[in-house]
Amino acid sequence: MRYLITGAAGFLGAAVTRRVLAEGDEAVGLVRDAGAAKDLEAAGARIVTGTVGDPNDVAAAAHGCTVLVHCAAVPSHRASRRALRWTNVAGTENVLKAARKAGCERVVHVSCADVTLSNQDRVHWNEKRELDHRPLDEHAITKQVAEDLVLSENGRGIEATALRPALLWGPGDRTHLPALAREGLAGGIRLVGSGESFIATTYVESFVDAVLAAAEVTAAPGHAYLVADGELAEAREFFEQLSGAVGLPPPRTGPTYGLAYAMAWARERMRNAGPWPTDVIHRGRSTHFDCQNAMTDLDWSPRPMTEGMERLAEWAKEVGGPAAVAAMYRPPAGAASVDSEVATAGGDVRPLARDRT
Repeated sequence: MRYLITGAAGFLGAAVTRRVLAEGDEAVGLVRDAGAAKDLEAAGARIVTGTVGDPNDVAAAAHGCTVLVHCAAVPSHRASRRALRWTNVAGTENVLKAARKAGCERVVHVSCADVTLSNQDRVHWNEKRELDHRPLDEHAITKQVAEDLVLSENGRGIEATALRPALLWGPGDRTHLPALAREGLAGGIRLVGSGESFIATTYVESFVDAVLAAAEVTAAPGHAYLVADGELAEAREFFEQLSGAVGLPPPRTGPTYGLAYAMAWARERMRNAGPWPTDVIHRGRSTHFDCQNAMTDLDWSPRPMTEGMERLAEWAKEVGGPAAVAAMYRPPAGAASVDSEVATAGGDVRPLARDRT
């Protein structure tokens, strides 16, 4: 079977591409920078340069592919609204058009557990729990709209599934971990209070297991699935393990939830460094997702967190330790980062017409 993986040079996309190759299937990786995917090309992937901003790029790369795994996205709630809407929403719409044009049979879309992000605990939530209002931040809103687009296309020439990871972590993480490493090196990752709230996380290799299952099983199309680690971990416990694996100082206690949240809103309005409201919710509101539907329909089960922490420690050591991980940090995408793509595609960012209100 031949897969197209969008965003193949990213943290998750690279993990999916490597696993596809390891399983003996063909992998085509769509990347913005071919230089960032040299290791994948050396491993046997065919690398195509292009962006999800242009459906012709995606359709050309998807030619002859059976499955399209859509990993390309702007993953940060600190990114500009324009970048989030262009990549996460318009980009997903382009991917769906391209998949139909290229004759792909199935699309597996990487959504996000934060499609239900709000200032409340989310313990034992499953896919039936929806908000009666929009998610809290612009990143979550665009992921919710993109997921709606994908699932609405199921049965209209393609089979479509959406997978919702929680906080993705593991070896190779150049998406979230560098910012955490910078914070950790400045005195320890800051908890909310003493860190006693539950935190929802997803070990990347567990998520890749779910991606490959969703690409094949007959029950997957038309559904969204939560995919998270099985352990019920407190924020303090998770960040202690993560810090230890990377070589960072232990996490430190922080202000109470109410104070932390108020301070975070002020930081976001000023676009200052430090935790923003989404970060405070992730660290200070108890979150645990019920993944029974993925376990049943996809015949999937989460891998143990100990496996992930061991592999993360090995990777962090290989790349040079915590300072080297912190040096991988890149600023969130700004509006200017998508201007050239918009001009090339001859369009603009569409309003979020499918946004639930």
